[in-house]
Amino acid sequence: MADQEEQTQTSSKHGVPTEGMCCLCTYEDITLEDGNYVEYQTYPSLEWKPALFELSVIQSLLESQFKKYIEQVKKTDCQAELRRLLESGPPIYVSDKVALPLPDGDEYVSKLWYACDNTERSAKLIGAVDGEEREKLWDELRQFIVVGGTDDEDAIEKEE
Repeated sequence: MADQEEQTQTSSKHGVPTEGMCCLCTYEDITLEDGNYVEYQTYPSLEWKPALFELSVIQSLLESQFKKYIEQVKKTDCQAELRRLLESGPPIYVSDKVALPLPDGDEYVSKLWYACDNTERSAKLIGAVDGEEREKLWDELRQFIVVGGTDDEDAIEKEE
């Protein structure tokens, strides 16, 4: 996938916000006039859909999701949470089940389109790695799993 810097000017394949559309995070209106309308493309269908968060929230997710994931893996003291975090590995692309839902059969958000400048951008998270680098990072993060340790949930069940 292309780097975060890849941007392309687009034409008429994108839409406009619906009347009364508002961000499900900030509850701000999403309008062309406010310059906060975003669409996202999912892979492999390559369909474009309106994001249900405004531009500033999407940008915040791009900047923070990878970093927060790494921090959570390193700080959690719950083996069950750690296993869940490591199950799918370090995130590569921006995601949000509410604002950026994936259609059946699609795997991830591949691109974003910002109406304010009519530009498509990669949906790759800031700091995220892929390929061999991701596998190496994933292996390093797996070191936080305690071999033979119990999940907190399992320990509670045994005490009862």
